Order: sequence, then structure tokens, then C-alpha cells
Amino acid sequence: MSWSYDSADLSTSTLSGQLNSTRFLLGDTNTNDQQVENEEVLFALAQNGYNIYKSAAWLARSLAAKYAKKVDIDLDGALSGSYSQLQEHFYALAGQLETMANKSGSGWSVVAGGISKTQMAVVNQLTDRVDPAFKYDKFDNPPGDYNE
Repeated sequence: MSWSYDSADLSTSTLSGQLNSTRFLLGDTNTNDQQVENEEVLFALAQNGYNIYKSAAWLARSLAAKYAKKVDIDLDGALSGSYSQLQEHFYALAGQLETMANKSGSGWSVVAGGISKTQMAVVNQLTDRVDPAFKYDKFDNPPGDYNE
């Protein structure tokens, strides 16, 4: 397993940039306090369509589940560890990241086809293409007399 972070490579255009950006959003940038491995980040990216916000939210939920298994410890006030706060933090972070994913427009998108005449001509020449359900002047096509 490996861990890396490069703050100079934060982007969504390359896989390394996506890994670093996801790690940045998750807050896992300290080499002395590593939360998730590179392989886990890459898996999250693949599972979420390489969307850094959704992947970071996915990883935040997995970290919340990790800390949910641990109990809070208090040794007579001298030493304590509160894993429940980490769990709450990562659940809250996951919600914030999902909101960011929705606001960034990285979810559903609309694509309009047939804009280019050249592209339409190429597509129309495909022999295994399903005929469109609607055509221009559909009722002018033979056979059929629609005046009866």
C-alpha cells in the first residue's frame, strides 16, 4: 500500500491530480497522519465516475465507519481519546462534500446530439443504427393516406 500527496498537482484532468484533489478535500494531506491509502482513493474515484467531490464524500463515510467501531477512552482524566468526534466529523464532511458535488454540476448533464451536419451524416451511415422514432414531416412519408 502507498500514500502520497502533492499540493502542486491539484487538478481534475489527470489521475494523479484527481488523487491529490480528493485527498485535499478529505483533509488527508499530512504524511504523519495518513487516513487512506492511494489504492483506496483510486478505488473511490473509479466507483464514483472520477468525481473528486463524490469520491471524497465516499471516503469520508468510510472513515466515519472506521471510527464508529472504536470506543472513546478516558484514563482518569490524564489521557483520553474521543473517536466519536472523529466519526461525527467525517459524517458531517461527507454531507458537505456531497452538497459541493451537487453544486459543481458534476452530476447529471444534458447532451444535445446532431448539432454538426458532418456528425449527423456519419451517424446516419451506420448500418446497425436504430431508426429514430420521430422524423421531420413524419406523416408525409409513404405508405398511408391520412386524408381518409
